[in-house]
Amino acid sequence: MANFITLFADKPLNLVLGGSLSSITVAYQTYGSLNEDKSNAILLCHALTGDSEPYLDIESDNKGWWQNFIGSGLAFDTDKYFFICSNVLGGCKGTTGPASINPDTNKQYGSLFPIITIQDIVKVQKALLDQLAIPHLKAVVGGSFGGMQATQWGIYYPDFMDNIVNLCSTLSLSAEAIGFNHIMRQAIIHDPNFNGGDYYHKAPPEKGLKIARMLGMLTYRTDIQLTKAFGRETKRSSEFYGDHFQVESYLSYQGEKFLSRFDANSYLRLLRALDLYDPALGFENRQDALSRIKARYTLVGVNSDQLFKVNDIRQSKQELEMAGIPVEFYEIYSVFGHDAFLIDYEFFAPMIKQGISK
Repeated sequence: MANFITLFADKPLNLVLGGSLSSITVAYQTYGSLNEDKSNAILLCHALTGDSEPYLDIESDNKGWWQNFIGSGLAFDTDKYFFICSNVLGGCKGTTGPASINPDTNKQYGSLFPIITIQDIVKVQKALLDQLAIPHLKAVVGGSFGGMQATQWGIYYPDFMDNIVNLCSTLSLSAEAIGFNHIMRQAIIHDPNFNGGDYYHKAPPEKGLKIARMLGMLTYRTDIQLTKAFGRETKRSSEFYGDHFQVESYLSYQGEKFLSRFDANSYLRLLRALDLYDPALGFENRQDALSRIKARYTLVGVNSDQLFKVNDIRQSKQELEMAGIPVEFYEIYSVFGHDAFLIDYEFFAPMIKQGISK
């Protein structure tokens, strides 16, 4: 289970887009053992709706998001490395976010929680590692939203890590992906229960959040995978304008399941942080920012990814190389599309192992 630590109690964290946060609680988990010279630490950065527990060593269906990747002899080998993973700032799984208590009001932040960026998230992660007395990282690894965090680590703290492994993520989000996120946000904020984000202790905006998650799921998978799994099969007992087809039932199930583990305000904040990510923020331009990276960089794209399109990942590769960064680039096919980095162990394991061991 997660550990908890409070950071920025004496000096607030000044946020990139304005405002500040103090006494930030961070939920984190570790796996494996730190060696004597502290040279085997690896930071795992989770995707949009992940948390601090990529692996849960319990007999339960509630498995971690990288459950099959972490363990003795696996891609993330706990016999060799010491892994740290924290829930991101703005999240809802133990780290300070909109559902946390605002020390100024003694009520949940709700609508008062500030706009955050991936840059802010990375600063909190660095403060956590400083508190844990981790002086250097063997690697920073992340997929999707986590891949952007890994890149920002290389920009902000170029001497702090040896390797960056970016799985299925670009240097910034495409217009199409921002459009998907906009529709998801609109579903939430137009739910009658949203109340401007101040819905705590009231009925939450579950209908809007469920719809948002259903749309998100369509961007994570592929038409081939959905056709193979469901085709045009219908339910034996169905609602004509509801769950009539099996694929509709699947999406409804995913949306309903999401309600028990995620907060609508956190989803809004993290989606916007995803939209806003630009390595150039705070620098003269993007090349100026990227040229700071000293770590060896591994980039993996999936050519069936419908969210982070492979052409955009190729463009990111070119931008990194133009900034003087040698990139180890892999392009694979998976029926699972964007979610492949969470599922297709056989494809991703060799690339991860090589990327973190240099």
